[in-house]
Amino acid sequence: MGAGRGDRSGREEPDFLEAVGRSWGWVLFFGAVTLVVGILVVSRPVDTVFGVALFIGIWLFVSGLFRVVLAIADGGDDAGNRILIALLGLLSVIIGLFLIRRTFETVATLAVLLGIFWVVGGLIEFVEAYSRKGAPGRVIRIVMGLLGFAAGVVTLFIPGLTLVVLATVMGIWLIFYGVLQVFAAFAIRKLTH
Repeated sequence: MGAGRGDRSGREEPDFLEAVGRSWGWVLFFGAVTLVVGILVVSRPVDTVFGVALFIGIWLFVSGLFRVVLAIADGGDDAGNRILIALLGLLSVIIGLFLIRRTFETVATLAVLLGIFWVVGGLIEFVEAYSRKGAPGRVIRIVMGLLGFAAGVVTLFIPGLTLVVLATVMGIWLIFYGVLQVFAAFAIRKLTH
């Protein structure tokens, strides 16, 4: 009976890797877009601050939906990790909708919301990746979690940020996150071959 169970889990893992591997193009697309927007924001923070708020709102909404679907579809992961991913996705969707609808809110409100998301999201990403020893792309996900947490702490503890500084911090974070997503996409693609 143990051998049968081993065979079944052996079949499920390649199926899951194939499913994740097929989505590497989307991860690459989001990474490239995130990287380009980050470069634009850092190079022209004054002109792009409201556009960035709108983009981040859309990005958080879409990536949140993606995480919720991933949490529901990933039957191979344990319930605790799936719940964490789903909660992060739901938080991302809620904050994304708020940013889309209230693009012209004050900098303090925007900073607090983004700071909370980055701190919580970074912690969840870190804990989820750290708990999966030997998982593919684990180091990249740990670094992404730490970067998100650090960006959130900076944003929360310096609430008097100007629009330009906030946009620049967001732009730098987007550049790092975009680069890591591009690397993650190629790591995912490599796993399936």
